[in-house]
Amino acid sequence: MAIVKYKNQSGVTYAYESISEWDPVKKQSRPKRKYLGRVDPETGEIISTAGKRGRPKKKDSIQDTKATDYKTLFENTSAALEKSQADLKQIKKEKEELAIQNQQLADLISQIYRQTGSFLKKN
Repeated sequence: MAIVKYKNQSGVTYAYESISEWDPVKKQSRPKRKYLGRVDPETGEIISTAGKRGRPKKKDSIQDTKATDYKTLFENTSAALEKSQADLKQIKKEKEELAIQNQQLADLISQIYRQTGSFLKKN
């Protein structure tokens, strides 16, 4: 197992791990290379660039099944609907109470206006 370094035209040096394997068809030794990363020009260390491209690695954790669990989605939506309907009933009840209060105040204002209006006409 050897490490091979190649410098391309842009001046970047890349490091590969080279393993020689025998090819029985051609009856020759053929290199198998594995990319290791870039070589830092100042320190000479190999800097791994793995993980920046390609398909992301699968996580070890169990995937969330919330999006596909239709039973819980239905239950959550039903609960939210019931809460919304209860809120709507409460708001309608409050609206009716306020309409009654508004009518009572309008009657009181008209009664006061009639009393003060007749008083003003006398003076």
